[in-house]
Amino acid sequence: MPSERHDHDRCGRPTGPLTEPPATGYRVSYRGHRRTGRSRIRAVLLPALAPSLAGLLLLVALLPAYRAGRAKGQGWLVVVDSLTLVCLGLITLYASAVVVLTLHAVAVARDPVPMTPEPGTRIAFLTTYVPGRRPLSAVRTVLEGAVRMRCPGPLDVWLLDEGDDPEARMLCAELGVHHFTRLGVPEWNREEGPHQAGTEHGNHNAWLAKHGDSYDLLASADTAHVPLPGFLERTTGYFRDPDTAFAVGARLDGDNGFGALVQRAGNRYGAPLLAGAGSVVRIAALRGAGGFRASPAEDLATGFEMHRRRNPLTGRHWRSVRTPDVPAVGTGATRDGHCGRGPRRPWARLSRQYGTALFRLPPGRVIGYTLLLVHRPVAALAWPLGVLSCLAAALHPVLLPGALPALLVALVPAAVRSLTLLRERGTRGGAGERDRAAGPVQEAEPALATAAGAPAGGS
Repeated sequence: MPSERHDHDRCGRPTGPLTEPPATGYRVSYRGHRRTGRSRIRAVLLPALAPSLAGLLLLVALLPAYRAGRAKGQGWLVVVDSLTLVCLGLITLYASAVVVLTLHAVAVARDPVPMTPEPGTRIAFLTTYVPGRRPLSAVRTVLEGAVRMRCPGPLDVWLLDEGDDPEARMLCAELGVHHFTRLGVPEWNREEGPHQAGTEHGNHNAWLAKHGDSYDLLASADTAHVPLPGFLERTTGYFRDPDTAFAVGARLDGDNGFGALVQRAGNRYGAPLLAGAGSVVRIAALRGAGGFRASPAEDLATGFEMHRRRNPLTGRHWRSVRTPDVPAVGTGATRDGHCGRGPRRPWARLSRQYGTALFRLPPGRVIGYTLLLVHRPVAALAWPLGVLSCLAAALHPVLLPGALPALLVALVPAAVRSLTLLRERGTRGGAGERDRAAGPVQEAEPALATAAGAPAGGS
């Protein structure tokens, strides 16, 4: 069980208290961080030194005098020297790109103004179970946390049991939780596609086909996380905005890195990624996107599919919200490997999806997914290039003037990113009270009524 100190009253402090919506035309509003002139100058100049240094080193290495001195060797040395300079140029380009993207993310990062949930919204909370892959005791912990969540409207907690385990049924009956299984239903157990057998997306899509029409919102947490009592209180209010497709929360631990910065920058464009300890999705938007996507990176692919589509009621693109509130805390357990039979190469699948929708999205909305897809591969490439430069220097002293700058610049991106994130984290630590006093940035657009109805029973 998560300790009592992990409550949303404590974890939700960065976003402040819940606020009441305007009488009409609610749109999710955000607050940024006010920076003093001195802190703004430091935040810009410090990272800008990195690409400047890298470019200077590259120019020196390319000067005719230095180039001629290194060329007075065997032919293979000339070839290796040329390769070293290419490595230095690529690393310089990478360092500059990282700095520009990080500075942009820091400049536009913002958090949403918390909103009270709309009474009467029908919500289903789902968690999955595969007998033999995760102990039933861990499932009990998640379900016990789920039934304690505070909710202003009808809430049903569901266990999606892949194996129709009798003990799981007994647990659901004990806790008053609904039980669902697709076992023995051929159309929900296909070799591939949205109802692929043995996959998490297939399990969720089967429940969506059977019970999705009975609810407005679908909430879930990572299988290794227990939802906190205030999970729904701190996330479902944003769905008063008719164009909000999903809302995601932060992780209590390890959520201060580059990914968190990308998510906060995504708020600027209404397109944070569907990734985090817990999320809430509007079922109408999920159905319009064809349900959960068949991908190992299921959440990311599903969120991207919703972002590229429009709300048929308003004609605007679906939007998403990332809140720094913590919806769930880790149990220390590992994931149950539910996606073990899913397609491989998630980055390749996401890249193809990205390529097909690149020119059909608003320009700002592409930034978060571009950072996601480009950052890791290019970062992984920088280090081999630096190692290659070291090997070149070890082969012959003539190559030393080109190899050492390449190694130095290879370290620049990590150093710059760390310093910038530390600066951003420090700013966040002292900005809470200032943010509450600052007026939110809000767009006034007509709101739409939310459909009401009674929740469905279990199966």
